[in-house]
Amino acid sequence: MSFRRFGVIALLASAAVFMTGCATNRSEIKVAAPVAPAAAPAVTKARAVVIQSVTDQRVFEAAPRSPNIPSLGFGGAAAATEAVKARAVARKRNTYGKALGDVLVQDGQTVTGLVRENVASALQQLGYRVAKDVGSAGPDPLLVDVRIRKLWSWVNMGFWAITMNADVETSIHIAGSETAATSISVHAEESQGAATDGAWLSIVQKGLSTYREEAVKQLAAPAFSSVK
Repeated sequence: MSFRRFGVIALLASAAVFMTGCATNRSEIKVAAPVAPAAAPAVTKARAVVIQSVTDQRVFEAAPRSPNIPSLGFGGAAAATEAVKARAVARKRNTYGKALGDVLVQDGQTVTGLVRENVASALQQLGYRVAKDVGSAGPDPLLVDVRIRKLWSWVNMGFWAITMNADVETSIHIAGSETAATSISVHAEESQGAATDGAWLSIVQKGLSTYREEAVKQLAAPAFSSVK
């Protein structure tokens, strides 16, 4: 084998390690809460909002045709506990696209909790007081149910760089309202040199930030803005 050919093989092997890191293990990331504005948003709506439920309706597949579909390693979703699935946000892959280890939010965090925080932040930016429960909400609160359709991150491999992706999609229902549910769906991506834990954290947080910005726009629609 020529020295030149050996050098190319070594470079490819190094790139594979660099891009995947410890791709076979299960990583945990700590997702930051939405950043509060320097000055608290003014409450301009008479009725408070209670987020009475957030339901994770994501479907995990054993061998999905695409990396943007949730799946789990270590025996697959069938062997995973509900607690693990509630924290799962991504699946690692090697340079050939083979699915390997998982990415979870840290113990104590859940996908439903992250979405609840971001929906609450969006509502507060729109002038609503978000109460913890009906008892502390005051008269005639606006009751909201959130259903999570997607919250998942994945990686598309390139030779010198990779693209990290995140999808977040929910439907938000007003209890007792005849108005159709508000659907909020976003996609975020960014280029990275390697799929490190820091890169996974960055794209998950970017996806949630993009979702929060879109939620502010969508929740300003008549279904919500007409409630004073």
